[in-house]
Amino acid sequence: MTSSALARLAFWAKGMVSINDARREWPGFSYTDAEWARMRTLSEPIGVGTYQLLTIVNAVIFIIIAAVGIFGAFLPLATLLFPVPADTSALKFSSLLAACTFLIIGLGLPISMRVSAMLVGGKTMRAALVSAPGDEALASKVSWQINRIMMILCGLLVPGILLFIAYDIEAGPIITALAIALMAVSTVTGFRRQRKS
Repeated sequence: MTSSALARLAFWAKGMVSINDARREWPGFSYTDAEWARMRTLSEPIGVGTYQLLTIVNAVIFIIIAAVGIFGAFLPLATLLFPVPADTSALKFSSLLAACTFLIIGLGLPISMRVSAMLVGGKTMRAALVSAPGDEALASKVSWQINRIMMILCGLLVPGILLFIAYDIEAGPIITALAIALMAVSTVTGFRRQRKS
């Protein structure tokens, strides 16, 4: 495993360990006890300040990528494909926006995460990270989890919201029910974890 890939995994581990220590859990991001133990070891060389710097650098890079995507792809395509906005159907406009969102988030976020880890993860931190058996499998699992969330977000959530807006569908009760369900799952998971500890 390359030092860059190990640094990215360590940064990810730092964030997940912080969430785990707060007795919270991200739906879709679960790990075995052995994986949690390894992530704790990987996160140890990363200070709080370093991790905060990573989040800031990542946010700035992603905003730049998003701006390039909007002004370099979405707006030119919208102008070319829909020269008369009043005659544009909601479905066509929503489809273009969803496709651009998929490109910006699906490609832009992994790029920003890679670049920010490369910029923030200095030689001292990388020297403190030692690869262990199973790291590649853990990194592959994390990558799949991130990609899965991206597919759900870009494939279902974004187009769904756009279509609700375009066709003036009252989505309040649906969104409220989903929010309550997610909170319930998170709360139950937190209680179970507290009982185990």
